[in-house]
Amino acid sequence: MTDRCVVLGSGIVGALTAYRLTERGMRVTLVDAGSPGSGTTATGYGHINASYEGYWEYFALRAAGVAGYRRLRAELGEAQWLTDAGCAQFESDEIKRRALARHAERLQAAGYSVVSLTRERFAEMEPDVTVPSDVSEIFYYTDEAYLDTAALMADLLGRSVRWGLELRLNDPVTGFGLGDERIQSVHLKSGERIETDVVVCCCGRWTDSVLALAGSDISLMIPHEPGTAAAGLIVTGSPVVQRLRRMIIANGINIRPCGGGRLMIWSGQVDVEIQEEERASGTWCQRPAELATAAMQAAQEYLPALASAEVETARICRRALPRDGLPVMGWVPGVGGLYVIAAHAAVTLAPALAELSVTEVSQTTEAAALDGFRPDRFAQADQPVVAGR
Repeated sequence: MTDRCVVLGSGIVGALTAYRLTERGMRVTLVDAGSPGSGTTATGYGHINASYEGYWEYFALRAAGVAGYRRLRAELGEAQWLTDAGCAQFESDEIKRRALARHAERLQAAGYSVVSLTRERFAEMEPDVTVPSDVSEIFYYTDEAYLDTAALMADLLGRSVRWGLELRLNDPVTGFGLGDERIQSVHLKSGERIETDVVVCCCGRWTDSVLALAGSDISLMIPHEPGTAAAGLIVTGSPVVQRLRRMIIANGINIRPCGGGRLMIWSGQVDVEIQEEERASGTWCQRPAELATAAMQAAQEYLPALASAEVETARICRRALPRDGLPVMGWVPGVGGLYVIAAHAAVTLAPALAELSVTEVSQTTEAAALDGFRPDRFAQADQPVVAGR
């Protein structure tokens, strides 16, 4: 059994993985070039779900992540970082409405909890939401939730440190010590060398550059450059008087509560505009404030209370995206003792990925649920770069 482990990356996946490994009694050091959760984790929307149609290839993993958060909450006790009021979705366009109904049936057939609501029933649940007159059916995903990632990170790391987790923050990895075709140590910018039996890389969109330090030449991720990252604009409005309790997806516009009367907004159409602009210009998006205002105005159609709100924050979340869009988990080919975890929708997947990876890392027992997501698939054949999922 492996005893010493270094986890690279203190986002939600890294923090949960370090928590589970420490729980198993391993001697774990968590390393990050910045502060905990300061990368993608801090800038996301925080929707815990398995309902997005574009991710069906790993629906089972996403559903396991949704269930995993409830187990984690029960385990940690009275945690305030998870709000599980569910998510409601509707479409006005006839073609999209039919596609949504078919997808809801597919989710139900897979055992996912989806309830069909009438306009009248939904109005009782969310009286401040305006539903267009051409919408007759609303689909409600009862088990979905949203996450306060900062609160969860504080809870996880606090417990892990009490169990013996060591933190090395604001100290980038500069290299690895290799011997007998295995990683034996991790070298940090500060000059510290951490002896280890295994390294778990949870570095998100920085995965390839970190693996390259260990001699891996396999490209797992879409390049971290304008036009190729899965950019998403997350907008928070100033406090307004409203009673929204659940997440809603209204004609593609995502709206959820985020505390103190504030609402958080995320529009897939705005994301497309950002990616097209970056691809054309070759530079990062220069107008998040302008796009945030447009997203707020679009959301007002469904939450009229937003008419009195101002944009409080507008941040572009740069999500990790593997080259074929699917999660990557497993031992890195050609480098002994190096395990990688990388995925889009990592916030949803984190509990499941942590539990599965810990079994493989601490007990060297393969998890069948990860078949098809192994990193060696990129070594076997060229994989196309996809624009986003």
